[in-house]
Amino acid sequence: MSNKEDKQINTEYAVSLLEQLKCFYDQQLLTDIVLIAESTEFPCHKMVLATCSSYFRAMFMSGLSESKQTHVHLQNVDAPTLQIIIRYAYTGNLAINDSTVEQLYETSSFLQVETVSQRCREYLIKKINAENCVRLLSFADLYSCEELKICAKRMVEHKFTAVYHQDAFLQLSHDLLIDILSSDNLNVEKEETVREAAMVWLEYDTESRSQYLSSVLGQIRIDALSEVTQRAWFQGLPPNDKSVVVQGLYKSMPKFFKPRLGMTKEEMLIFTEASSESPRSSFCAVCYSPQAEKVYKLRNPPGDLQRVGTLVTPDNDIYIAGGQVPLKAPISNNSKASKLQAAYRPVNCFYLFDAQQNIWVPKSPMLCARNRPSLVCCEGYIYAIGGDSVGGEMNKRTVERYNCETDEWTLVTPLPCAWQWNAAVAVEDYIYVMAHNLTFCYCPRTDSWVEMAARQTSRCFASAAAFGDKIFYIGGLHIGNNSGIRIPSSTVDGSSVTVEVYDVMKNEWKVATNIPAKRYSDPCVRAVVVLNCLCVFMRDTHMNEKPKYAIYQYNMELDQWILRQSISERVLWDLGKDFRCTMGKLYPSCLEESLWKPPPSLFSQDRADEFELDGDVVALPLNS
Repeated sequence: MSNKEDKQINTEYAVSLLEQLKCFYDQQLLTDIVLIAESTEFPCHKMVLATCSSYFRAMFMSGLSESKQTHVHLQNVDAPTLQIIIRYAYTGNLAINDSTVEQLYETSSFLQVETVSQRCREYLIKKINAENCVRLLSFADLYSCEELKICAKRMVEHKFTAVYHQDAFLQLSHDLLIDILSSDNLNVEKEETVREAAMVWLEYDTESRSQYLSSVLGQIRIDALSEVTQRAWFQGLPPNDKSVVVQGLYKSMPKFFKPRLGMTKEEMLIFTEASSESPRSSFCAVCYSPQAEKVYKLRNPPGDLQRVGTLVTPDNDIYIAGGQVPLKAPISNNSKASKLQAAYRPVNCFYLFDAQQNIWVPKSPMLCARNRPSLVCCEGYIYAIGGDSVGGEMNKRTVERYNCETDEWTLVTPLPCAWQWNAAVAVEDYIYVMAHNLTFCYCPRTDSWVEMAARQTSRCFASAAAFGDKIFYIGGLHIGNNSGIRIPSSTVDGSSVTVEVYDVMKNEWKVATNIPAKRYSDPCVRAVVVLNCLCVFMRDTHMNEKPKYAIYQYNMELDQWILRQSISERVLWDLGKDFRCTMGKLYPSCLEESLWKPPPSLFSQDRADEFELDGDVVALPLNS
C-alpha cells in the first residue's frame, strides 16, 4: 500500500466554516474586538480580520499595547465602506459599483486588504473611458496605483483632444501635466492642440501657475507648429515676463522634432476574417493603407473567433462583437450539415482595439450571443442589431445598446422583422436598417421603428454606407420575386454593379449609376468612406482567373464611378470570399508590416524558388 496521504480539500466544509463565522458575526457571538468608524461599532473576531488584512494582522500580533485593545477607532474610514470590507472578510462576497469603488479602494489600501484592492483596480481599469480617465489618472497617482495610472494615462493620450477642456484636466498637478504634454503618444494631428492645452491649464490659475510657465511651455514642440501659429505667438508680444520666457524658448528649441503618435495616423482599410480560404478559419485581421500601399497585421483577439461584427466609431474607436467559436468536441450526427453546425457556438463577446498596443481589450459582453451583428454608432451609443443569434426568430430581431461610459448593455425595441442578414447605417441621429427591399428607421429618442420607402430591387448581402444625408446600397445578391433564386447583383452582361441611393430628407430610393466593374464574386463589394470620399473596395473575379482588388470613387455631381486605385497582387493577397471591410485611422509604427506572400496556387510543382505572376517570372520573397 502507498504511504501517500490523501489531501483532497473538502470544499463543503470550507463553505460551512464561512457560514458559521458569518453566523457568529451576525449574532455577535465570541467576538473579541470592536472596530469603530464614524461612531458606528462593528463587533468582530480578531482571527478573521487578521486573516484578510495585513494591517490588522500586524496590529493584533505586534505584542504592543494596541494588540490588547478591545476597541479600535479607525480614522478617515467611513462606516458603509468598512461594513463592505468586513462582510467580505466573513463571506468572500464583494459588492462593487461605480459609487463605492473609489472609496472602497482607498479604505482597502489603508487596511491592506489586497484582494479587495485588486478587485477595485480591475473594476476601475475596465471602466476607464474618455469622461473619467483624467480624474482616474489623478486618483491613481494619489494612491500610487501604477497599473491603474498606466491605463488611465493611455486613455488620456488617446482621447487628448476631447479631455483637455475637462475640469479634471484643469486641476491636474504640475507633474502629471508635464508627464502628459511630454508624451510621444499623444493622439493629436497638430501640435497646436498641445499648445492650446498648455495655455488652458496655465490660464486656469494664472497667479499660482506662473512659476510653471517655462516648464509647461517647454513641452511644446515649437517647430511642429505651423508658420502662421509661430508668427502669431512669438511676434508682437507685449514686453513682460511671459513674452521673455516664450521668446527664449523659441530661440533655444532645436530645429527638429519627433512627431506625436497622432501625427503619424493613416486612414486604412481594415479587413476582418481576411485570408480565409477555409470557411472554418478563425478571426484574422489585416489593414491596407491606400496612401502607402502597404499591408499591416492586427493582433488576433483571444479565442478562436470568426463571423464577428465590426465597427469604427466617429471617434475612431474600433470594436468587434459577437461571432462564433469552435467547440472542443463536435457533436456527432448522421447529417453532415448538423455536424458542421454543432461544431460551433455563437458568443456574445465584445472587444475594443487598443491601437497603441495593437491588442484587443475585452469589454462587457453583449446580452445576446449572435453571429455577425450589424454594429452602428448613434448619439454616442453603440447598437448591436440582429445577426444569427440563438433562440429562433425573436432573438434574430433583438437589438441592444452599449453605453461607453458605464460599459453596460441594455435591450431596446426589437426589429420589426427577422433577417439572417441586414445592413445598418446611422444618419442624422437615426439608424436605418436594410434587407431585401425593406428599409426601417430607428429613433433612439422614442425607442421606436418606422418602415420607410421600399427599394426597387430585392437584394441581400449588399454593402451600405452613409455619405452626407444619402445612404448608398451597393452590390449584393438579387432575390427573385417568384423563385427566390439569388443571382449576382449586376447587369445582364455581368459588367457592372447595382447601386441604389436613399435620400433621407425625401424618403426616396433611386437607382444610381452602376459601378463599371467586370464580373465579380458576391458579396465582395464593400462601401467605405476614404479621405472624405465615398468609395467601394471590390474583388473582381474573372472566369478562371485569380481575384484582383480595386477601389472605385463616386463623383456625386456627375453621378459617376471612377477607378481610384487598382491594388496589385504583389501588395494584397487573396482575402478570400467572406471578408468584411471598414475604414479607420491607425498608427503604422504600432503595427507589424505584413510582407506579401504569393498564394499557394502560384507555386510551381517542383517547389522551385520562382513562380509566374502576371506573365512574369518572380523570385520568392526571402521571408516566405
